[in-house]
Amino acid sequence: MDFSLLEFVPDAIVVVDGSGCVVHANAVAEEVFGYSRGELVGQLVEVLLPDRFRRAHQSHRASYAAAPRVRPMGPGLELVGLRRSGEEFPADISIAPLDVDGVRYSLAAVRDVSERRRMEEKARLYRKAQAEVRERDEFLSVASHELRTPVAALQLQLQLLRRVAERSGDLVPSAVSARLEALERQTRRVSVLVSELLDLSRLRMGRLELRREPADLSEVARDVIAPFLEDEQASRGSPLRLDAPRPAVGSFDRVRMEQVLTNLVANAVKFGQGKPIDVRVEAADGLLRLSVADRGIGVAPEDRERIFGRFERAVPAQHFAGLGLGLYIARQIVEAHGGTIRLEGAPGEGSTFTVEVPGDAGPASPAAPA
Repeated sequence: MDFSLLEFVPDAIVVVDGSGCVVHANAVAEEVFGYSRGELVGQLVEVLLPDRFRRAHQSHRASYAAAPRVRPMGPGLELVGLRRSGEEFPADISIAPLDVDGVRYSLAAVRDVSERRRMEEKARLYRKAQAEVRERDEFLSVASHELRTPVAALQLQLQLLRRVAERSGDLVPSAVSARLEALERQTRRVSVLVSELLDLSRLRMGRLELRREPADLSEVARDVIAPFLEDEQASRGSPLRLDAPRPAVGSFDRVRMEQVLTNLVANAVKFGQGKPIDVRVEAADGLLRLSVADRGIGVAPEDRERIFGRFERAVPAQHFAGLGLGLYIARQIVEAHGGTIRLEGAPGEGSTFTVEVPGDAGPASPAAPA
């Protein structure tokens, strides 16, 4: 029998006689199953299947011999092959009757689909992960919205209680006033964390929108820094100095740029070790430029890019509180404005964050899902 044409077929080809013995295998079959042609010829074809499938396959082979027909690859014709090494692999199979000189054979084409299955499994896991991420983002969005209302109400009540305490003078013990101030600070902190989670969910879902309007970045800086100057606890003893001698007018989302500066100043206070912090605002070459420089612990060069990621930080979490979202959110806002943010400095020498955004009312870049 001349089976030379089967060498040009890209699949593993095994020819079986009426008794189920292999009479020919092409070169691809040798490669797929790991047997030489001489080792396969004369053996029952079930040698190419794991033990658990052999009895069932013999029954299927007998029924096929009684009514042979072309059965192409497709659903229902998948099996598990067995290599000479004992390794199992998923395979697709097609079967066709073959008559040679009046003798009936069965020709089986076997295709190793291990790589396809791996890709399908990766795709399934990816889809599952994407679905879980969407569920998580939706949960964060709903939870953040739900938390904002009671936190805001709690802040308001504490502010009212502190004002009552201040007006009452000696009637309210100083320890109570101090506790109220501490509670206010903690609720402000909770409010910031809730806002960060809400912004994270918006960014993940591509819903962070900018509301551009003509505004003065120097004025924004003065408004942001004022609470740090008034509250020693907020500044942690770090002297803040603002250098904004001239207006820096442009078109930007004032609330979002306040958020950027607040995050940068809070970061400088956190890692500034109580040393002076310099904030500078200027307009030059069509750009609005904002820089926040501290003299604290600094950041290693290899960490400068990483710390702008979600939940990233350059120091152990147990040493400094926070979610690790401030710089990530700041970068997303700046880039949505069509600007850039960069970090300079070295360990032990402090850090300088510089933000540059276009001063005109150019189109805002949408915040892409991260």
